[in-house]
Amino acid sequence: PGSRVRGSPCARSVRRRLRRGHGGQRVGTSPEATRVRIRGLVARGWVKRLRRGLYLLLPLEVSAGEGDVVEDTWVLAERAFSPCYVGGWSAAHHWGLTEQLFRTTFVVTSSSVRSSDVKIAESEFRVAKVPAPRVARASVLWRGSARVHVSDRELTIVDGLIDPSWVGGFRHLVEIVRAYRGSDAWKPARLIARLAELDRGAAYKRLGYIAEMLSPVPHEIVKVCLAHRSAGVIALDPAVDARGHILRRWGVRVNVALDDLRAPP
Repeated sequence: PGSRVRGSPCARSVRRRLRRGHGGQRVGTSPEATRVRIRGLVARGWVKRLRRGLYLLLPLEVSAGEGDVVEDTWVLAERAFSPCYVGGWSAAHHWGLTEQLFRTTFVVTSSSVRSSDVKIAESEFRVAKVPAPRVARASVLWRGSARVHVSDRELTIVDGLIDPSWVGGFRHLVEIVRAYRGSDAWKPARLIARLAELDRGAAYKRLGYIAEMLSPVPHEIVKVCLAHRSAGVIALDPAVDARGHILRRWGVRVNVALDDLRAPP
C-alpha cells in the first residue's frame, strides 16, 4: 500500500509487535488489543499471517496480495521453532562439508511439533524433535541483523552419526566426514569431545567404521571409538531395508554400497 513509509514510527511499532507470542506484553498493550491491531495490519496488506502467532512484515516494494516473501529461511526457522537450531544437511552445506543443496531446511527443536515436514509460506522444513539440553549445544550465528542458532561442524557430524537421515543418509555422511577430514577445520579432539557429550554407542560404531575408510586413517579416533562402541549390531543406515553383511569389529550391518567411497589402498 502506498501509505507504507520505511522507517516511520508506525513501521517501527509494527516490527516491535511482530515477535512470536509476546507482542502485547512487549509494547504495554493487552493481548486482545495486540491481536486487533495485527488483524488490521493484515487487512491493510502491511503484514501476512504465516501461522498461529507468527507474522511476516512485508517489504515496502511488495504490494498486498503478491504472495509470501521470506528473505531468509534460517531466520524464519528461528522464529517458528525456537528453541531450535539449523542442523543436518543445511548446516553441512553452510560449513562447506557438502556441495549438495537441499530445498528443505533442516531444523532441530525441543518444541512440540505435529509433523516432521512443515511448510510455512513457500518455505519447507524438515523438523526433528530432541530434548532441550541437546538444542542448547548449538552455536550462534548472525544472518544480517538476526541472531540464529546452528550446529557447528562437529555437532552436525555427530547428529548425523546418531541418525544418518539428518544429513541425507549414511553415504552422504561418509562424504561429509571425508570433507571435514580434508579441511583446515579438522579438529579430531573437538569431534571426539562432541561425541562424548551425547555418548551414543551407535554413533561411535559409525564413526569408527568411517574413520577406517579414510586416508590416512585417524588412528586416535579409531582407538576412542573401539573403546566406546556399544554391544549388539546396528545398521549403518537404518533407513535402508537391505540386510547386508555384519562386520563384527564394529558391530555394524553394512547395508549400503560403499565400495566407491573407500579410499584407495
